[in-house]
Amino acid sequence: MTRLPRTVDDLRGLRCARWIRESTGRQAEKNGPEAQREQQDWAIERYGLVDTGIVWSVAHTGRTIARTDQWAAMMASAGQDWDVLVVGYVSRFARNLRDAVNARHDIHGAGASILFADDRLLTSDEDAWEQWARETVEAEAYSRRLGRRVTEAYGAKFRRHKDPGGNAPLGFVRDDDGFLMPDPSSIGRAVAVFERYGEGTVSLVGLEAETGIDREALKVMIRNPIYNGWVRRHRRQPDEQVLPAAWRDDPPVSDALWARVQEVRAERYHGGGRPTPRHIHMLAGLLVCRCGARIRATTDVKRTPYRRRYQHERVCDQWDGPRTRLAALYEGQISDQVEGIRTDAWVVANIRRLAGTRPPRPDSTSLRRRQVERDLEDLARRHARRAIDTAAYLAEHQRLTVLLDSIVDVPSDAPVVDPDVAVAYLRDMRRLWRDMDDAGRRALAPRIYERITVEPSGVVSVQPTAEAMRHGLVFALPEWVPVARPEGLEPPTL
Repeated sequence: MTRLPRTVDDLRGLRCARWIRESTGRQAEKNGPEAQREQQDWAIERYGLVDTGIVWSVAHTGRTIARTDQWAAMMASAGQDWDVLVVGYVSRFARNLRDAVNARHDIHGAGASILFADDRLLTSDEDAWEQWARETVEAEAYSRRLGRRVTEAYGAKFRRHKDPGGNAPLGFVRDDDGFLMPDPSSIGRAVAVFERYGEGTVSLVGLEAETGIDREALKVMIRNPIYNGWVRRHRRQPDEQVLPAAWRDDPPVSDALWARVQEVRAERYHGGGRPTPRHIHMLAGLLVCRCGARIRATTDVKRTPYRRRYQHERVCDQWDGPRTRLAALYEGQISDQVEGIRTDAWVVANIRRLAGTRPPRPDSTSLRRRQVERDLEDLARRHARRAIDTAAYLAEHQRLTVLLDSIVDVPSDAPVVDPDVAVAYLRDMRRLWRDMDDAGRRALAPRIYERITVEPSGVVSVQPTAEAMRHGLVFALPEWVPVARPEGLEPPTL
């Protein structure tokens, strides 16, 4: 497209994609999406658009829709794969004024437009700007009013029926009237958790292994007074409220058992100091995609059990499907590699061959340079869409520029160590990895790996650190995960 369509009459022949949104998965299973599709079908036929078949169907609240992978994919493909995004109604696009305004700006900047079928409203039609702005503001206003009504309803339900609202925890179910009650079929499993922990002989880690319930979910469970017949609202807030439940006279967890469990918790709480991270990602900061983008550590905090994941920081051609992958996929492969470190005669012979020489440093300079350059590009985009003000932009730009100028190639000045020292090092590294917990492995991994290149299906290759190469780890790591060896450290061809 050389220019944006000024009216709906200019749409004929343009490529279109569809955007369908419902607030929840349950709503998405009903007739809402069908009504949106009918509106889209009518608009595509009426204005002569070319349907590309591209559809994003999302079940997510409109207030935070811009955080979804579908939104990111839609924005990234604007102007490339489609020219017009057809949406059933203004409220189905987003219910967040800032996200809607930013999206309109960025989509127009990419050479595309948005058509709201029900109102025959085109965002690139300047005569329709006021109507679009008014409906966009009303969409967020409605969402905010609804949020207040829901909060008030939960508050009234808590005061009148002593019900905390929210999802039912393990051992509870909601009856036909929507009230929380003990579930005879599962409450025994929850009580067994309290009884076992109250013995004081098992940790949460051990209890996780025995029950199959994630330790973080167990931690929440043994602190939840609902099992002892008390409902709580606004947990950890200044206006926290606690009321007796309908079953307080005969709670699933007796007063004596509840007191015993809290006593065990208190005995094991050491207090003070720096809190231990709740979710430890062993490879945090080491993973990169084939495209050079960082893979950051993240966690599904809204799921039980909690799941540690790694997430691609942006959409790229090298990464198919969802942007997140379970941490166990990559961590399992790396653990297998480290636990399989070799110290056989072939490894020792290669270390002996290079003893006293100075190996090249890992080629990570270009990677760091590309990362800083991408940060500068992202910063410019954020400033262009007014996500940050000019003062903050200039300060961050100066910091990144100084950092970029400081990245230089530094030759290695440490020789390969004596073979006997190297073999002892390799054996210690293998033993330490096997014996350490996740926190220990998290501290050990950066000593072994400079970077780990991954794809959605697993690890592609690993780049050892300079220290690892000096101690022969470049030869000792099993090749079922390919090892990227710098020039000069290739083993001889046998």
